[in-house]
Amino acid sequence: MENVVKRRTPPWEKTGLCPYVLRPMGVVYGAAMQLRNWLYDRGILRVYRLPIPVVSVGNLSVGGTGKTPLVIEIARMLTRRTPKIRLGILSRGYRRSNSDRWVVSNGDAIKLTVAEAGDEPYLIAKRLPGVKVFVGADRVAVARRALSRYDIDLLILDDAFQHRRICRDVDIVVVDGERGLEGGKVLPAGPLREFPGNIQRASCLVLSRFQGGEPPGLKQFLSPGMPVFKARLAVAPLLEGVSGENLPTEVLSEMSVWAVCGIAHPESFLATLHDLGAKLDGWTAYPDHHAYTHEDFEEIARRAGRERAIVTTEKDWVKWEGNHPFEKVYVVSVRVTMDEGEKFCDFIESIVYNRRKDVQGGQG
Repeated sequence: MENVVKRRTPPWEKTGLCPYVLRPMGVVYGAAMQLRNWLYDRGILRVYRLPIPVVSVGNLSVGGTGKTPLVIEIARMLTRRTPKIRLGILSRGYRRSNSDRWVVSNGDAIKLTVAEAGDEPYLIAKRLPGVKVFVGADRVAVARRALSRYDIDLLILDDAFQHRRICRDVDIVVVDGERGLEGGKVLPAGPLREFPGNIQRASCLVLSRFQGGEPPGLKQFLSPGMPVFKARLAVAPLLEGVSGENLPTEVLSEMSVWAVCGIAHPESFLATLHDLGAKLDGWTAYPDHHAYTHEDFEEIARRAGRERAIVTTEKDWVKWEGNHPFEKVYVVSVRVTMDEGEKFCDFIESIVYNRRKDVQGGQG
């Protein structure tokens, strides 16, 4: 099977880099993050409290834990519980092309292109019609602007565990159930953004891609009594990209396909295809959030052959739609299912309810 890797190899995966160099660098980076956290904890760096409840979803590692599907599922669960709730979602919008426009969706229509919004905010807006989605590097400024223009009952922050400028009422940390804390090594010695002990400032932990059994070494970093919830990723029916038809995943086992993705952990996508019984002839992996060009599509078509079906992720597809030369494209999308969904939703709503009482009491 042919494979073409276009993504940059992370430093901790480069065999030529001596661990005696990377580990001290990781300690220095982790210490800098500890100092930053200490400054926030002591109130030296300012934290802004919004006049509505805030739920944050984030992680400790760089990309690929299933945050975005969880954000979408939380929004859906809260909407099912309270159909009239007015939700807003705020994301940074990594690698987006337009830093001025900040309303991805006003709840009625998507207002930005995928390039202007960033792939994940655009995907969130597409999957959640009726929910307002905002994007911007200065999330405090964007949040204030959004609240001045729209009626919002609750704001969900996407990928915000390290973004501490906005006070959150519920702080959810997502850990990959297969990779765990990946040895506890901090950038550039490993994929963690800060020391694993900082997970204790979270309200709860969600184990994504849960297959049964807690990742080794995780429990020692959890604060006593921290709720731990399990989430599984389920594959939705395939989308046939050209016709827009939904098809059973079994069709992947009936033809030869070439996989293409630009995500943090392409091996997880390949494992999903293997589980679906796909007849994989080869694959091409690009960096996370990759902006595809005409030359990329031409190279893929040349390697895969114009007749072979292409299979990709939903995150990639939002950047391809209407802009690719392939005759057959199948899109794999995943959904989060919570093992104890009602209990998880109860946990979030109990904290949100108490915050609302505090706000109403203060106004009285």
